[in-house]
Amino acid sequence: MKSIYIINPLTDKEFEQMTIREVKPAASAETQLHVVRIDKGPASIECRYDEVIAEPYAVKKVKEVADKADAIIINCFGDVGVDAAREVTDVPIIGPGTSTMALAQLLGHNFSVISVLSRLAPLINKIAANLGTTKLTSVRAVDIPVLELKDRAKLVEKLTKESVKAIEDDGAHVIVLGCTGMAGLADQVKHGLANQGYSIPVLDPLIVALKLAEILVDMKISHSRLTYPTPPEKERTGYD
Repeated sequence: MKSIYIINPLTDKEFEQMTIREVKPAASAETQLHVVRIDKGPASIECRYDEVIAEPYAVKKVKEVADKADAIIINCFGDVGVDAAREVTDVPIIGPGTSTMALAQLLGHNFSVISVLSRLAPLINKIAANLGTTKLTSVRAVDIPVLELKDRAKLVEKLTKESVKAIEDDGAHVIVLGCTGMAGLADQVKHGLANQGYSIPVLDPLIVALKLAEILVDMKISHSRLTYPTPPEKERTGYD
């Protein structure tokens, strides 16, 4: 059995319930899923300020579960705390944003990200820059806050509408859903695009992260210690 932990770097309990509901059907029969959330921090992540507040608690939660996990997903498209978490454990740490963009660039000439809010475009562009991809052609948004994504029919409608704009106006060949709160909707958006004559991939970042986690566990591969060396021993005061 593979023990994969999904850490939500936010405190909203309903988001935790949605995560397990949407991700469980995609897991392999050999995967045991555990979904947990941080103890303190923002209710949702919608800006860099939220990320900074969430990061230490996300890394703390990684340290708490690392000895029980074969792989850990930090469940935010912004890859909150991923780099720091890799320094404190040998367990594979997966960030949905980078992972999904990396896959998207393999599936088409370019891709667009459909995010929750327009204000997140600079953060998404930064993820793409860190990845080194030049294939991100645009960032669009449904302009619905994370904690208001509960109306799934409305969300699918808006995602499909913005995806069509990304295809027709920006030349996108692949669509990336830019929030893990959109988990479970990729197939519906893909179907909506097909009905309008566009047969292109639509990627769900949480599912991509899960499948990558399973692959890394099966291959017994984790991050490089040359890139992510263990932090030096010293006094550190604060959250831990």
